[in-house]
Amino acid sequence: MMKLALTLEADSVNVQALNMGRIVVDVDGIELAELINMVCDNGYSLRVVDESDQTSAECTPPFATLTGIRCSTAHITETDNAWLYSLSHQTSDFGESEWIHFTGSGYLLRTDAWSYPVLRLKRLGLSKTFRRLVVTLIRRYGVSLIHLDASAECLPGLPTFDW
Repeated sequence: MMKLALTLEADSVNVQALNMGRIVVDVDGIELAELINMVCDNGYSLRVVDESDQTSAECTPPFATLTGIRCSTAHITETDNAWLYSLSHQTSDFGESEWIHFTGSGYLLRTDAWSYPVLRLKRLGLSKTFRRLVVTLIRRYGVSLIHLDASAECLPGLPTFDW
């Protein structure tokens, strides 16, 4: 059973039950964006349809979305590249390859896999320069997924290495 409480001022509200636990709510006199934001803030999805049953908006729940950034492997040292390659190819049941993935031309780092990913990178032997890059990307762009790719562009203001 799902309960969702919203506080909105509306001119009129009409609710109709459908099958499979779905409902139709007809709300007059509110801003659609406000309704969508409020529902999404509560972790639910909302499909907005017009009378022809054509979907016009849908919101993905916050727990189902990833924020990421793609940048060049030129931002990492050759030594860090070797470490990342080794870590991403571990075959043990609970290795680093669960959060450091080799893509063929770089790596995907899922920084939300650990509570303290930068500390984990330090313990694994990655350089201070690489850890600074990860911290900068997380803080500046609010990302949880970092894609280091050989064919990606270099980000301005960050150090690069020619290897």
